[in-house]
Amino acid sequence: MPYILIRGNLASYGHKNPWRVLVSGLKAEDIEQLNRFACGGYSDNSTIVYLQHPCVILSALEVLGYKVVASSSTAVKQDYNEYMWTMRKEFSEPEPSIIVEQDNITNFSKEAMHFHHSNKDDEV
Repeated sequence: MPYILIRGNLASYGHKNPWRVLVSGLKAEDIEQLNRFACGGYSDNSTIVYLQHPCVILSALEVLGYKVVASSSTAVKQDYNEYMWTMRKEFSEPEPSIIVEQDNITNFSKEAMHFHHSNKDDEV
């Protein structure tokens, strides 16, 4: 899935744990790249908690190729500092496989032979 969800509060939660950012949908390679940031563990099977300001995590994800496509205030418990961002990463198109190229050559050869035979019928 090329989309990920980020939820965080722009205001701190206090001195002991100033920020928490929840990130859902990351692939293993992106999680590995974000290892330098303090992590508070997993909140569920697909969501990681980072102990950073949301802007730090959003910037790091942009460096990894993600772009913000939507954002909104969640207004949880009238807390208008809580936001959710949707980010998307473009993936490059896979290179065509040799098998597909061989199939195309085979189909082209069949079409050429059919065209050649139909032209001979026209000459007669």
